[in-house]
Amino acid sequence: MKLLGKVAIVTGGARGNGFATAKLLAEEGADIVIADICEDMPPIPYAMSTLDSMAEAVESIKKTGRKAIGIKCDVRNASDVEAMVQKTLDTFGRVDILVNNAGNSSMMAVADMSEQEWDEVLDTHLKGTFLCCKYVVPKLIEQHSGKVINISSVGGHRGFGLGAHYCAAKHGIIGLTKSLAMEVADHNINVNAVCPGTVWTPMMQGVAAFFGMEAAEAKEAFLAGQSFKDREITPDDIGKAVVWLATDDSKCVTGQSVLVDAGWTCRAP
Repeated sequence: MKLLGKVAIVTGGARGNGFATAKLLAEEGADIVIADICEDMPPIPYAMSTLDSMAEAVESIKKTGRKAIGIKCDVRNASDVEAMVQKTLDTFGRVDILVNNAGNSSMMAVADMSEQEWDEVLDTHLKGTFLCCKYVVPKLIEQHSGKVINISSVGGHRGFGLGAHYCAAKHGIIGLTKSLAMEVADHNINVNAVCPGTVWTPMMQGVAAFFGMEAAEAKEAFLAGQSFKDREITPDDIGKAVVWLATDDSKCVTGQSVLVDAGWTCRAP
């Protein structure tokens, strides 16, 4: 086990990519803190995780033999994040790995987008990543070690229609990742980003349903840009990239964005 004795915080870890990542980190020996909002977020057009789904995720992780707790946390709120980090320290005594995975999405033209719709997406992805780093990174500096893995997207490398708020946030996460990596390199801390392509998670399913698309039709359309037509990207694929960045196997990798997109961006003009 490459992460035995480590403690990892995974935001948005109650389901989807976050849960897969948390479980894979546990299988490598890490104890896990799942931080999730566990309530709906108007005007996001689909149901978010719940306290029940977070409890199920925690119990599933415990079955790997590792310790795990779930903490209700809105990453847009500084006091929530500060309290979540303190509870992590009170429970486990340390934190070694931060995975900033919490996210949401809607599809809306800029001309039709409300300020609230812009803020819900930017604040969850970008402000949430900043706040979690703000309260975790000082602990990593104190112990002179740590890994920060931010979840960006193919939307952090290029734009797509009806996603200006999402793409702006994901581009911002890559910029934050590069800057923070430079700030903390002298403290033996690696900061990187993972950029998923289309993964058929509850978030993607919820966006498709909002537009009245049948699941099979939506999935085919969303996956159409991949170079590997016969390879569907799964939450485990994203989690495995995170695990690699969390271990010493990637000790000389920092300030980078790792694309897990089945070749989607290499086809872009």
